[in-house]
This record gives sequence, structure tokens and C-alpha cells, in this order.
Amino acid sequence: MAHAIPTSPEPSTRPTPAEPPNADALFDTFLRKAAEQNGGQAPGLKEWVDLAEGWRIVHALRVCRGNRSAAARHLGIGRRTLYTKMEKLGIEETFQVQGGWRP
Repeated sequence: MAHAIPTSPEPSTRPTPAEPPNADALFDTFLRKAAEQNGGQAPGLKEWVDLAEGWRIVHALRVCRGNRSAAARHLGIGRRTLYTKMEKLGIEETFQVQGGWRP
């Protein structure tokens, strides 16, 4: 018994992966939220770098469930460097930046 060979490909039954978020849109959202918490004015470059660094550290601490050694490895920095950055940025044991800013 011969089977017919389809001449056109059948539509895929596998779901297509969602497109990654647009980096510019994410950046704009992050900048807008940072400005809202800074009295409506966008932070300067130094403050912006501190916000981004603080966000990454807090995120790593959450991913690693508070294990600072694991968070340092996750970030690719030494444990002592992580402690120093946490102190400099005012990141407390609750994994929030002092002053109310939250990632």
C-alpha cells in the first residue's frame, strides 16, 4: 500500500518560543521606575551604575536563597567583594537597598 507524500509541509504542532523581551523596552521601564523613585528625575551615571549593580546583587541573593557565598559565585566575584559591595550599596540582610529602592 503506497502512502501519498505531502506536497506542502504541515503546520508545526510544537509551540513557537516566545520572543525575548525587547531590551530597549525593559531598559526604558527600569529607567522610568528609577526616575519615579528619584523625585521624577533620572539618576546620574554613578547612581545608575549603583542601581544596576544593586539590582544584580539582590537578584543573585534571592536566586541563591540568601547564601552569600553562592551569590558571589553566581555573580563571578569573590565573597569579600560581594560583602564590600553590599555594604557600599546599603544592601541589608533583607536583600533590599536602604532608602526604599527595590529591584
